[in-house]
Amino acid sequence: MKKSALVISFLFTAMITLSACSNSAVTNNMVLCTIAPETELTITPSKTLVSKFENKNKDFSSGYNDDACYNVTPDFIADNSDFEIFKYDKSCESFIMYENKVYSIGTCFGGYGLTSMALADLNEDGQYELYYTFSWGSGLHRSQIGYFDSASKQVTVFDDSVLYSDTMLIMDETGKLCICSVPAVDGSFVEFSVKADDLLGSIVSEENNITAKLNTN
Repeated sequence: MKKSALVISFLFTAMITLSACSNSAVTNNMVLCTIAPETELTITPSKTLVSKFENKNKDFSSGYNDDACYNVTPDFIADNSDFEIFKYDKSCESFIMYENKVYSIGTCFGGYGLTSMALADLNEDGQYELYYTFSWGSGLHRSQIGYFDSASKQVTVFDDSVLYSDTMLIMDETGKLCICSVPAVDGSFVEFSVKADDLLGSIVSEENNITAKLNTN
């Protein structure tokens, strides 16, 4: 009896663990767990796949003669997806390379460009979307959030902006993808660290629509 009770207890625990990251029975897809920094993100640039990326991005012109490109993909994204993220060290323009195609992921003029990244499956299709924050604005500094849908191959940038602050994405203790302010970006455009400060909101899916919900107070 004790052995049977132990087996039942183990199976029940396993079912709870799986259900935390599984989709409803309607689609029978497995929802992927969110992967993001908890409080801090450090970007270490490399030259991995840069030549391949530049060959596919030949039409890009940054306006800087010495605008060097670097691979800025964090390990947690490289280890859990096929996304490769690249950023230039002068213009701070950023791109995704996915399935041998290149996608621009947001403006950067007058700002810092890409500041953080995260993986989540908020549309519950069993494939990761790449979420990211970036800042721009000459005179009026602002930060925005966008994401790349690996299924549709589309980039979406949410309309709402956070003014006068950079931002980053974190995962809270429940696995929710949250937006936090960043007191300062420490480093260069391609080699930097960001640390979460105030909680500003979250990214959620409501009625099959992914939105960034920012605190209004």
